[in-house]
Amino acid sequence: MKIVKNFPCMARDQVRLATDLYMPDQDGAYPVILMRTPYDKEGIVREPLYEHYPEFIEAGYIVAVQDCRGTCASEGEMNLNGANEHTDGYDAVEFLAAQPFCDGNVGMFGLSYFGFTQIAAASGAPAHLKAICPFMCCSLSSFGTSAMQTVASFHLGWAYNQLLEHPEQYMPDEAFRNRMLPILKENRDKLGEFAKTLPMNENPAALLEGVPMLRDYLDLVEGVEKKEFWDSIHSPICYDNIHTAMLCGTGWMDGACNSTIDNFLAARRSEDAFTRDNAFLMIGPWTHGGVLPHKVEDVDFGAENSGEAQGVSDIMLHWFNHYLKQKDETFLPERVYYFMQGSNDWHTAADWPPPQSRQMNLYLTPGAGLKTEIPAAGEASLVYDPMNPAPSDIVDQKGRRAMADWSEISGREDVLEFHSDSLDKDLFLAGSICMELYAATDVPDTDFVCRLTDIAPDGYQRQIAAGYVRARHRNGLFTNDFLTPGETVLYQFGIGHTAYRVPAGHAVGIQLTGSMFPGINRNLNTVEPPSLGKDCAIAHDRIFFGEGHASCLVLPVLQ
Repeated sequence: MKIVKNFPCMARDQVRLATDLYMPDQDGAYPVILMRTPYDKEGIVREPLYEHYPEFIEAGYIVAVQDCRGTCASEGEMNLNGANEHTDGYDAVEFLAAQPFCDGNVGMFGLSYFGFTQIAAASGAPAHLKAICPFMCCSLSSFGTSAMQTVASFHLGWAYNQLLEHPEQYMPDEAFRNRMLPILKENRDKLGEFAKTLPMNENPAALLEGVPMLRDYLDLVEGVEKKEFWDSIHSPICYDNIHTAMLCGTGWMDGACNSTIDNFLAARRSEDAFTRDNAFLMIGPWTHGGVLPHKVEDVDFGAENSGEAQGVSDIMLHWFNHYLKQKDETFLPERVYYFMQGSNDWHTAADWPPPQSRQMNLYLTPGAGLKTEIPAAGEASLVYDPMNPAPSDIVDQKGRRAMADWSEISGREDVLEFHSDSLDKDLFLAGSICMELYAATDVPDTDFVCRLTDIAPDGYQRQIAAGYVRARHRNGLFTNDFLTPGETVLYQFGIGHTAYRVPAGHAVGIQLTGSMFPGINRNLNTVEPPSLGKDCAIAHDRIFFGEGHASCLVLPVLQ
């Protein structure tokens, strides 16, 4: 294997994007597999999922690992909101394809940010990009936000991690850097407290002059309600413009699981027939990152179900052989290959949701029940105070986060719970979960959050999925459909995706509340943009059920 360090890929503005090339010893023209990362190309090939890259070289590929603009060895300035990755990705693909060592076929792989860079590159339809493997990433909303135009606090935390891990890159002036580092370190320890700042653009952690990445964060906070801002960062990506095969991969405990599945669904809806027909999806029992473990906290899904044991690297190699070398090789047994939590086995499906799944409605009832029959009319009350928001994630008394016991928030006054009777047989869920909620409130805007849980006989509640709706944006991006106080509105919103066995003897439960903080910024219950408002109001909500206003949980039950 030959290694060429810092090969300069030229972007259209003549910025050099440093790229390490791992090449077969024998000269010739080969397909190129590109990875574009902000996390340092020198170390990323040691990521467990990608450390098998020498096998790709032996199979006749060149693996190219590139530092994104403004990171590590690449020139230019990074934009925290991913604004440069679309044109830089396109340029990198086409520049490499034109080199004498490339046979004209380019693929891409990577996860998380360097999963997104693949879809960003593909959005420009570069002629030589034949296949990508975007794992564990978002693309249908900009970084740190969502289709409900919310802002996630983790985005600022991500910026701080980058600044402190690579300070020389982001703060090249030594005197300035030495002055900033103690402030950044002190602020990082206070990010949780600073996240409560209103308005969000007065967060002390973001108000450090001379640090462009923090200015980018403020651009997001101040622009998240504006279409012009989303357009400036090329978001959301339009899959009708993509012309490439796409293998999406994620894990049920991956924070980007829902967005990765949504990427697959967007590809399957694309107007481009090749993209639509060549989209595939793999979902394991894994957490975010390249380890793909079989054990998550105190839950062991079986050693045979780790990414290593499942041969995910081999799957990608077969994928590229199929699309870059036109070899008739099988990479997945069917279009969708997914892991069923609880029974801990793998299933195949022709699509997602699996065609074998059928909708089951569980109706909210008086007495906090979930029943298959529509009950008599009734209602329940819910109070949401933005100054005391319910959490988006918790660490329970046993130190668990991914597998936390959500019964620990049951005592909150702003959490309304409903549950089914104990199941007399196993319930297998596979597909997309939805909530149909009839509600009224006394404020012009508010959020409704629904968390689906598996309730064990001892009371332990494990989260299966969670989702929300922001009332003003319930009808789509860039709408501001404010509420008339007291008017009953039907909210239909997704809670997420799952493949999960609820065992006999357990119950299905939901928790309804008004916030998921700091995972999404608080709705202040006013007409001001939630990220820029300072004043807030307490929402007094009425949740309706029964004939005419049959609020229900919609479950995908595998037949």
